[in-house]
Amino acid sequence: MAGKTIQQAVAEVQRAVAVPKAKFNEFGGFSYRSYEDIVAALKDPCAEAGVAFAMSDDVVQVGERHYVRATVRVWLVDGEGEMEFSALAREAEHKKGSDDAQVTGMASSYARKYALCGAFAIDGQSDPDGMRPAAEPKPEPPATGPFTAHCKSCGTRYQFDDRAHYDAFTATAACCPAPAWEVEA
Repeated sequence: MAGKTIQQAVAEVQRAVAVPKAKFNEFGGFSYRSYEDIVAALKDPCAEAGVAFAMSDDVVQVGERHYVRATVRVWLVDGEGEMEFSALAREAEHKKGSDDAQVTGMASSYARKYALCGAFAIDGQSDPDGMRPAAEPKPEPPATGPFTAHCKSCGTRYQFDDRAHYDAFTATAACCPAPAWEVEA
């Protein structure tokens, strides 16, 4: 029998890897996993499956905004086969307390994190939002505020003045590659 394919090897890693959201952002009040946490958690499962990966970034322009595109290239160490996965993260125009290089670095880390999550099917199953019973209705944004909502995909939280503010923001939110906003109860 021939050796395993890259798809089979990646599937082995996907079944073996678990990356809990072990860090807590006190300012935003949410748990998260960092790029470094994901890379550390992938090392042993990748070695066992005979998989290696490398990351690269480039900057792309979409409309009038610049995004960092992170690409993860995954290959078999002792065989043929390669796969690529990419994710985008938008650079903030201004980030209080950060210089321009730090803003780009934050966007790079964020995009790399989501490229790796896509490549190795690292999901939010340990995320309390993902564990809500299906019968429980999602809270609706109140007509007046203030109230807080968060992105279930990336954990970003914002406070809104009223429903109109929430609706306008979430209609164009680009906090992550797949924004999914929800009002906090």
